Amino acid sequence: ALYTYEDDSDDLKLAASGGGGLLELSGHFEIQKVMYGFCSVKEPQAVLPKYVLVNWVGEDVPDARKCACASHVAKIAEFFQGVDVIVNASSVEDIDPGAIGQRLSNGLARVSSPVLHRLRLREDENAEPVGTTYQKTDATVEMKRINREQFWEQAKKEEELRKEEERKKALDARLRFEQERMEQERLEQEERERRYREREEQIEEHRQAQRGAGARKQQSMEAEEARQRLKEQSIFVMSPQGEQQEEDDRQQLRKSESEVEEAAAIIAQRPDNPRDFFKQQERVASGGSEAVSPGSHRTGRLHCSFIKTADSGPPSSSSSSSSPPRTPYPYISCHRTPNLSSFFPC
Repeated sequence: ALYTYEDDSDDLKLAASGGGGLLELSGHFEIQKVMYGFCSVKEPQAVLPKYVLVNWVGEDVPDARKCACASHVAKIAEFFQGVDVIVNASSVEDIDPGAIGQRLSNGLARVSSPVLHRLRLREDENAEPVGTTYQKTDATVEMKRINREQFWEQAKKEEELRKEEERKKALDARLRFEQERMEQERLEQEERERRYREREEQIEEHRQAQRGAGARKQQSMEAEEARQRLKEQSIFVMSPQGEQQEEDDRQQLRKSESEVEEAAAIIAQRPDNPRDFFKQQERVASGGSEAVSPGSHRTGRLHCSFIKTADSGPPSSSSSSSSPPRTPYPYISCHRTPNLSSFFPC
């Protein structure tokens, strides 16, 4: 497996994978990147394979980047558990299977960084054997050494500052995200509460409307019951008066019937028929030539057959028998006293 950094960040990503070992792994390294290769090497004498971690630092990688990535090797070795040897390489020649196998056989210690390894080799090459005679210090060499140390210290400080800025940016972004999330949750909570209040108001209005309709219906029912009770009370109160009125009407009817019967009886007792009387008067009026005697005029007294009959008393049996039978007047039922003057013509 071959891992590399994603862009300029410290996040690793898988660049390639396979089962070809070191030979296949060496073909994927790039001189512009810092990469980490992990593979297994099988020794002829060993039963189990050995695991190798290749710390690849390309020749075109900036020194600041090299210094920043130098501290990552130990953590990556901890991530790949069971690493037997770490190989620091900057060219394909550094990845020699024979040399790596020799290291595995001899159990050589791990090299921390290829940059420090090269600096140490250069210092060993330039170092001269220490003698007993005093030698003047070379200012150029000393300045180079001092400048190199200052450069690495400056690079380390810049790397620490960059990491601190990245941490601050990440913290600010996280805080900003939390604030936005809390604000969004607050707005959503307010919206839910507003909808809940509106729903409660609608339910309360509906309940009030139902209570108002029920109250109006109850009032109408109570008013109807009150009118019904008042009507029943008025019927109960007026019932004695109604019975008295009915009794008076019955008495008046009986009285009227008795009066009608009396009038019919009186009319039946007349000796002459009123029809014949009127016919006789018509004949007298049409005769005109007959003189009226002085004795026929009676002062202070009406000339009426009915009065004559009353003065003379009840008719004899002969006269009553000779008169034709009269039809009785029909039964008249009325509540008022009849006018009897119509039964007594004069």
